[in-house]
Parts: sequence; structure tokens; C-alpha cells
Amino acid sequence: MPTQQEIDKNVKLVDYKKVKLNDKKRTVYLEEKGMQLDLGGIAKGYMTDQVKTYLLNHGVSTAIIDLGGNIYVLGDSPKGTKSGNWTVGIQDPKASRGTAIGSLPAKNKSIVTSGIYERYLKKNGKVYSHLMDPQTGAPYQNNLIGVSIISKKSVDGDALSTATFDKGLKGGMKYINGKADQGIGAIFITKDKKVYVSNNLKKQFTLFGDAGYKYGPATDLK
Repeated sequence: MPTQQEIDKNVKLVDYKKVKLNDKKRTVYLEEKGMQLDLGGIAKGYMTDQVKTYLLNHGVSTAIIDLGGNIYVLGDSPKGTKSGNWTVGIQDPKASRGTAIGSLPAKNKSIVTSGIYERYLKKNGKVYSHLMDPQTGAPYQNNLIGVSIISKKSVDGDALSTATFDKGLKGGMKYINGKADQGIGAIFITKDKKVYVSNNLKKQFTLFGDAGYKYGPATDLK
């Protein structure tokens, strides 16, 4: 575990404005000594999109691309539904991978889930998530436990699923609802097993009742 002094020192290096891109030379320059780039927040999303493009270029029209927390459903479901939609489960943050709290239909869409439940450090009885607040250098301190983003591009969902943790439930939902015209929606899950769905997914998402999750009140978002 780093000391608070070490954390404070490194937090000062976190500043995207000091990352300079040169499109012509295809270079990246970091203005401060000691700065580093970590692309973990978008890498799997980028790779998912690249796999999708590769499959399409090689004549594959139907597929599920699964890179852990990143899912992309390509083309029509082989089940032969009229809509062609796949049925995609939303991960239960408090259960093993593959256990869903609900589902929604999707086609040619990315479903990316980020949460504090799989990658963490436990020390002296305290759990430290891998999702870090760039302002404090510590894990986010809010009630969110999982966020699933539905989008056209997986790299967008990857970035947004992490970014919404920074905004919290209210700010995150407001931000996502403002992106509905881009085909982006979200499902937020809190530590007290409440579920909140963006406006554009409310008629599509089905919540399973057997896992003990319930829809959170709209007043929580005001």
C-alpha cells in the first residue's frame, strides 16, 4: 500500500491537459517528469471494436464478442426473433460472473460493465477498489457498485462506464440521459441493491426479482 505522502505526490501528476498529442508526427508528449499513461480504461473497448471490424471485413455477420466485461452483439440473433435482437444479461455485481440481475434486447450494440466487485485489494479488513478518483488518488467514495453502458462503440462504453463512477449516481445518470441521441444508455447498481435505468432503456430492461434487487426511487436522482 502506498503512503498518503506517495499518493499526494502522484496525484499532482494527473492532468490530461498536460498530455500533448501530435497528429502529424503521431507522437505523445507528457509535460511533467514522472507522468505515465494508463489505457486500461479504454483498451478492451478499443480491442472489441477492432475485433468487430475484423469479423465484418471477413464476412462474419453474426457473432458475440466477449472480452470479459465488454460484450458486443453483432448482427441478428441465431434464435430467429423477428427483431433480430439478442437477449443480454446485466451482471450481478455481488455474484459470480455470468449471474444476471436482469436483461435487455440488443443488436449491433456494445454492453460494457465496470464495477468495484472483481478487481480490488483487501488490507486490514478494508476493501480498496481498482477504480480510482483522480482528484484524491483513492477509490471512489460513493454508493455505486456497478455501471453498465449500452452504446454503438465499445470504446465509448468502456470510457463512460468508468467516468460515471466519478460523477456518482445523480451526476452519472444526468450525463448519460444527455447522450440518448447518440444511442447511449446505462444501468446503475448501488451497494444497497437498487437499480436505476436511463430513460431510453426503461421500456427495454427487465429486472429479475429472484436476486433481491429493486428499482430505486426517482427521488434519488433529483
